[in-house]
Amino acid sequence: MGNRRIGQKRLQAVMENLNRSINMSGSSINARVSGCNGQFGAPPLVLDDASTLADGGDTDTVIHQYSDGLRLHVQNINAQTLLIPAASTSGMNYSYDQTDTDGVQWVTSMETHKGYPGVDRFVVGTSGAFFCEMTFTITDVSGTDDCAFGFRKVEAMQALVDNYDEMAAFNCISGDIKTETIINNATTVTTDTTANWADGESHTLRVDVSSTGVVTYTLDGGTAITTVAYTFDDGEVVTPFWYFIHDANLSETLILESFSCGKKGL
Repeated sequence: MGNRRIGQKRLQAVMENLNRSINMSGSSINARVSGCNGQFGAPPLVLDDASTLADGGDTDTVIHQYSDGLRLHVQNINAQTLLIPAASTSGMNYSYDQTDTDGVQWVTSMETHKGYPGVDRFVVGTSGAFFCEMTFTITDVSGTDDCAFGFRKVEAMQALVDNYDEMAAFNCISGDIKTETIINNATTVTTDTTANWADGESHTLRVDVSSTGVVTYTLDGGTAITTVAYTFDDGEVVTPFWYFIHDANLSETLILESFSCGKKGL
């Protein structure tokens, strides 16, 4: 048949039309190139952080390994009778026990691990610009005592979100969408964005950090919100985190729908 050549323009068209997203059933090859992401499409494999069976004790930390590669390190805030998030058609329900002051928190990178710089943890001033973003639904917003998402220092987990050394995050408290910042273990600065979260609504929260540590916030892709200036210390190692506890009214369901983080511009 002889050799047949394909022209440059034809080859370019073929390459551009390829689906470059390769599903490797849990492989993290793609994640280590551009960050972490997950769709909460099916229940995760749950193991104790010490590689034993998970239990629900207060401060017990477990690993949630999703089939799309996302790995979360989840700690109980007070004891939990539920050991895994509940599946729904829109994501995973992380409300756990419906009990006042009970909840969970997670990070993508633990302080006791080496981690993957530029993937699940980031070094301010070294990693370049980076971000984290999550979409989730709250059924009853009056039941959120704290519902925080953003970046915090890679350090030991704290029972109270205000006890972290450095943090820049959204925090939905009883329907009010606020930002909260901590610098060098100082008092938490809480700023009302003037935006609100109604019962049953789904919102997308995004926190960006520039190459010099300057933090900016985005709600639903660009809704104008009130914020306060904040800059992480140069050289600080930070990781995406989520922190949630019930108020007396209880949140009912809290569905995580999608999450992503990584370096910007990749």
